[in-house]
Amino acid sequence: MKNLALFGIGLSIASLLMLPCVARGNTHTGIDKTVSCNYGQKNPMVSGEAKLSLKNKTIQRIWFNSYFPGGMGQLGFVCHIDIKRGDKAYAWQDNDLGLTVTAMETGDILQLNRDKKGYWLDFALFKTLSKYCGAGADLPLDVFIPLSGKPCKIRLPQ
Repeated sequence: MKNLALFGIGLSIASLLMLPCVARGNTHTGIDKTVSCNYGQKNPMVSGEAKLSLKNKTIQRIWFNSYFPGGMGQLGFVCHIDIKRGDKAYAWQDNDLGLTVTAMETGDILQLNRDKKGYWLDFALFKTLSKYCGAGADLPLDVFIPLSGKPCKIRLPQ
């Protein structure tokens, strides 16, 4: 019984120590909302996650990760994109439909559009694979991130 009481005190202290970290994390980043979703598909087998971080309804960060598992004797591959507003490698242009992000080095264009149900990430012109994907992997044509917390919808190249 004595050990259980000490365990409870330890949990309470740990909880109190964690609270300032959570508060600082939100204050430090200035992010007031994150919209995210996961997806998985059987044929071809691919899974991943997409996240958008917003501050005052303006997108501050686009994060995307897609995993293609390897087959017998083959390695799996990952496509990963992490773009933050203010990063000098990308030009951000807000427009009536949403947002256009251009990679300064390659000219790749990521178009993001918003509708009443969520956000569309259009990767059709964002295809410098060696920079974002391992060999054998490919970015989807587009990804829909619903506001409702449902799974992402993706459309892969044929």
